[in-house]
Amino acid sequence: MSEYGIFFKIVVPLSKPILATVALMSGIAYWNDWQNGLYYIDNSKMWGIQNVLNAINSSISYLSTAVGVSGVSVPQQTLIMAIAVIGVLPILIVYPFFQQYFVQGIVMGAIKG
Repeated sequence: MSEYGIFFKIVVPLSKPILATVALMSGIAYWNDWQNGLYYIDNSKMWGIQNVLNAINSSISYLSTAVGVSGVSVPQQTLIMAIAVIGVLPILIVYPFFQQYFVQGIVMGAIKG
């Protein structure tokens, strides 16, 4: 058996839970990152979903202060929670596919010896 055969038949199957855990954590961190889009993307048509949601959140804050002067209130917390649901929805769709590997990876990292 060659080195590549050993790698793909032994090492990769054993490391699948760890790779899935790292992929899930990295994907969540990248998904929630709106700051890089803020720094590097000038065109608002090319924004990711997190940048759009952040812009909506900023608009809600501005709207609540501007409208609050006239005595009309904007349901700011309700809109923020709706934005949070939209931001979490793709992670909720992907997580069940990674769940078994995620639990195995967490348990594998916690066992000593």
